[in-house]
Amino acid sequence: MDEKYIFGLVGIVLGSLLSAIFAVVRDLYTENRAKKKEAEYLAIRMICIFDFFMEGCASVVGDDGLYHGQTDAEGYSRIQVTPPQLDVQLDDVNWKSFPPELMYEILYFPNLIKDAESYISSTFENAASPPDYSEGFEERQYQYSNLGIMASELTTKLREKYKIPKSHIYSWDIVEYMNNEKDKIDQLRLKREAAHKTMFATVNA
Repeated sequence: MDEKYIFGLVGIVLGSLLSAIFAVVRDLYTENRAKKKEAEYLAIRMICIFDFFMEGCASVVGDDGLYHGQTDAEGYSRIQVTPPQLDVQLDDVNWKSFPPELMYEILYFPNLIKDAESYISSTFENAASPPDYSEGFEERQYQYSNLGIMASELTTKLREKYKIPKSHIYSWDIVEYMNNEKDKIDQLRLKREAAHKTMFATVNA
């Protein structure tokens, strides 16, 4: 077989192979770039949704059942702040652009809210006493401080992963406020538990 023919054939094969490899690399690059853009867009949407939810949580944490420091006309404490809603079921985004663990954390969050509401309802029904229902409001403040803090942690993950700057529109630190309120309740519960143990020890002595 003619040597020139062999070299020509090899050249054709190599050229076709290189063209195919280039096409695959180009398609992968285009796909990855599009997926990155979709992930960034989804991250921005989620940050906005969870930031709004976090603001609502802070409002609930500040609700002690009083309106301008006063009970209602009958002397009862009443819920003043409606709990924030969280809707993450978006149909116009590509959820597969997110890593599975991040997608799960976001989509599972509504279940955490349901669990918190269950604790709150149970406390109001079984432990809280009128007219102030202090146990119920305490549990409500505690659960929503937890939810707000977790929402903040999630938005921090999204901002760091997709390099989205933090907004500076707040004149106060919402997360610090919720952490402080949660710590106050934790300390109160520890003192309450210690007092109960002391009382039971005295009774059983």
